[in-house]
Amino acid sequence: MSDPALRKLKIGIDVGGTFTHAVAVDVARTELVGKAVVPTTHDHEDGVAAGVVQSMHRLLEETGIAPEEVVLIAHSTTQATNALLEGDVAKVGVLALGSGPQGLRARREARLGSVPLGPGATLETAFRFVDTAQGLDENAVRVALQELVDEGARALVAAEPFSVDRPENEEAVVRIAGELGVPATATSALTQLYGLRMRTLTAAINASMLPIMIETADRTARAVAASGIEAPLMVMRSDGGIMDIEAMRKRPVLTMLSGPAAGVAAALMYERIAN
Repeated sequence: MSDPALRKLKIGIDVGGTFTHAVAVDVARTELVGKAVVPTTHDHEDGVAAGVVQSMHRLLEETGIAPEEVVLIAHSTTQATNALLEGDVAKVGVLALGSGPQGLRARREARLGSVPLGPGATLETAFRFVDTAQGLDENAVRVALQELVDEGARALVAAEPFSVDRPENEEAVVRIAGELGVPATATSALTQLYGLRMRTLTAAINASMLPIMIETADRTARAVAASGIEAPLMVMRSDGGIMDIEAMRKRPVLTMLSGPAAGVAAALMYERIAN
């Protein structure tokens, strides 16, 4: 049973390119309890996750906060944005599905080639197609996915026309990819737009960040658990909301620009800025 005398504190952590900041806020009083800052740990073996934990530990030590007082930890990060700007992304294998005219469309619109990300940075993709005229042949899917992996893909995308209405085939491909031990994204899981080209591009960008973001999420979660804090660990989304670590493992693209979004959300909520 929780002690009613304990404060209920929320910790917010911002992972920036240079510094990682941590602050604690009293939920009942909406007051700042303390803050701490450490250099962002780009070169640490645990990556930026180490800085998240270091800043949190410094905050607890300098303010006398007890681990059991913490009810929530949320952190925003520029890691997804930096990965794209610097081209620090994984090669993505795109498996297109379809039959008849829609199969021709899938072959054309889901074949991305090299995607420019910025000056000197590109996202490389590989492509395979499986005809679904006779239904989804899971053996053919496994063969195609393995070929993509053998070609260097470290993450996969399932793309099918009109999958926003019928996502079953894409979801089956993601499941089979998981059986192969490779992270994958279904285009229908990220957006409900019908345009296959845009859906595939969005899913490919998301998939390209999966390996590095999954690793960061796992390290951060382990480090927070080891610190004795049992509060849930959340990640800021680019729309100003938050999602749990499990959601970040699947859709890291939603964390892009989460740092600026957090500032806007704070202004709206606590300063009552309307515009």
